[in-house]
Amino acid sequence: MQPVPTILYLFFRETPVQIMKLAGVRRYAEARGWEAVAAPRADSTRERLPALLARHKPVGCVVDCCGSKIPLEPHLFGNLPAVWLDVPSEQLGGIAGHSCVCGDEEAVARTALRELSSNFPKSLAAVEFQFEPYQERMAWSRDRALAFKELAAADGFACDIFETRESEPPERRTARLADFLSRQPRPCGVFAVNDGTAWQVRDACRAARLAIPRDIAVVGVDNDPELCETDVPALTSIQMDFERAGFVAARMIGGTPPSVASMQPLLVVRRRSTSGRGRHDPHILEAVEIIRRESAGGLTAAGLAARFKGSRRNFERRFREAVGRSVFEEILNVRIEKAKALLSRPDVAIGTIYFQCGFGSESKLRMHFRRLTGMSPRQWRKVHTD
Repeated sequence: MQPVPTILYLFFRETPVQIMKLAGVRRYAEARGWEAVAAPRADSTRERLPALLARHKPVGCVVDCCGSKIPLEPHLFGNLPAVWLDVPSEQLGGIAGHSCVCGDEEAVARTALRELSSNFPKSLAAVEFQFEPYQERMAWSRDRALAFKELAAADGFACDIFETRESEPPERRTARLADFLSRQPRPCGVFAVNDGTAWQVRDACRAARLAIPRDIAVVGVDNDPELCETDVPALTSIQMDFERAGFVAARMIGGTPPSVASMQPLLVVRRRSTSGRGRHDPHILEAVEIIRRESAGGLTAAGLAARFKGSRRNFERRFREAVGRSVFEEILNVRIEKAKALLSRPDVAIGTIYFQCGFGSESKLRMHFRRLTGMSPRQWRKVHTD
């Protein structure tokens, strides 16, 4: 009996983010009839990598960089296909000639600006991240802040950046941040480049006796519940599409030529740190997760809306505002992703794929596939089959 092909997911931090990325890798693997195995942090080291590869004999690997330095260099994998996930822009030189998924910092900044500007602030500000164990300035953090400032200026807003100083003690940083926030014209919308930074902004506001969101509205990134939902006020945060990033990274394994994909924002999870036009909706993220799980099983926009209180029209409006597209469009996007995964398997007949993806007919699959990709399913298979 032939062993089931395996994708090896190597990660180096145990957080909810890694669970979402792994779910995407597994979704791709399952669509191909493969398995996905997560290698614990203790095993994902240079020293143990050869034994790990010998034990699992994967068809390829996804190496999660966790938005930091590249943990495993390409030469360690030899001829084995590998894709690097969540790679900061300043690290791209270390994996030149190899496929990767990078964060789209401008898209993150644009999402934050849309949320904060809706509250009609007098000014905007961005706060950079400081990684306390090393107290260094991170390039992705600077890129997010600069992108936010440029986009804010294009919209006619004054915007200052609170820059990280290397080797600055946390208490000194908090005091300096409190002074920075006190000098901003209020109400001020503050883009914290991640949830840890948003937590620091909240502490600085307390030190400066500034009320959130009345004086300072705050938006973070990553939607980490331990940071966003602990203490008062709860923090509004941009949920990145980690699950899809994992799916795309797995799909890129063995692709030629090597390519670069981007990890996009998914939606804004609104809590009390922004007024958010009065809408603090905990259900939209749940709706997106249902779509990921059930889109191929005949899920409809009306059926999804019926699972939540209120009218379908109101649900559709809230969904579009949070995600940037309609419920139907999101269901369609997930179905097309599954179709691509199945098309990459030469043993799967094209005539059966529409049913496995939740389309009512093969003609509907062809129509939507061509509209979203510019190719027919058969053409896509010819270009992308391993």
